[in-house]
Formats: sequence, C-alpha cells, structure tokens
Amino acid sequence: MIVVDANFLVLLLDPGAMPHLDRGRERVEFFIQELTRQKTELVIPAPVVAEIVAGRIERIEEIVATLIQSRFFTVQPFDAVIAIETGEMIKRAQDRIPPAERLPGWRVKMKYDAMIAATAKVRRAKAICTDDYGLRIHLRDSGIDIIWIDDLPLPPEDPQGAFEGV
Repeated sequence: MIVVDANFLVLLLDPGAMPHLDRGRERVEFFIQELTRQKTELVIPAPVVAEIVAGRIERIEEIVATLIQSRFFTVQPFDAVIAIETGEMIKRAQDRIPPAERLPGWRVKMKYDAMIAATAKVRRAKAICTDDYGLRIHLRDSGIDIIWIDDLPLPPEDPQGAFEGV
C-alpha cells in the first residue's frame, strides 16, 4: 500500500501548478497505472482531501469524481488510532525543532504532515509518494519509504515515435 499526499494529487487536478516537477503529471499517471497493474492500493488520507478541496472548492464535483469515486484510490478516514499517532508525532516534532528555527506557518503545515504520516504508519504503508520534504521528520525511523515524485519514472516513449514534419 502506498499513501499519497496533496502534492501528488495536485498534479492530477492542476498539472501546471507545480512547474518545478519535470513532467510531473505524466510521472504520476504512469505510477498509478503501474501500481494498479500490480494491484497495489493507493491511499489518500482524509486530511489530504481537505487540503485539495480547500484550494478548489468550486471544483468539488470534479474532485469527488477524480479522487473519491475513483477505482484507483481509497480515502482513509481520520480515526481515533490515527489521531493518537498524530498527536505523538506532533509532540516529537515540537521537541525536535526549536521555536527559533520554525518558519512562519510551520505549526499548521507540521500538523497536516503529521496526519498524513500517521495515516501511513497506522495503515502500515510501504511508502508515501510526495514532493514534501516536511514529511521526513515524521517518518524518521518508521520503516516507511518516501518516494519522491521527481524520481518516479516517466512512461515509456511510443516505440513508433512521431515523425516530425508530418
């Protein structure tokens, strides 16, 4: 099972939103195809759905169709076990990072990252696919791999190729 975060899903909904990722949407779509072929479950933590909807409230029907009703994804509710794990991760992060080193907005972002990481830990995910380096602090020593979106393979080129000039 692989957990995905909002960065992963943004590439499906708004491919131009992350121009720093070379051909990000193609990488994500091919990854989904490969995992589906391998019958690997893709899990979206419920807080990720909240992040996606918050920035695209006018596109709620599209989000529901693309993510929630999709055969490719399972939305993981935020339950009591995940909440307890999240609280423990938040406490560890607060203990590790001195207040003077915390960037503006750190508290909110750290909490979302903890909710995503806790979902992966509780559900015993093999990995999280993301472009968010903030998740590393919560996954340290967890045994959960981080698959960076930029490291996902590109789909193979069409063997026929396109003949230029036609």
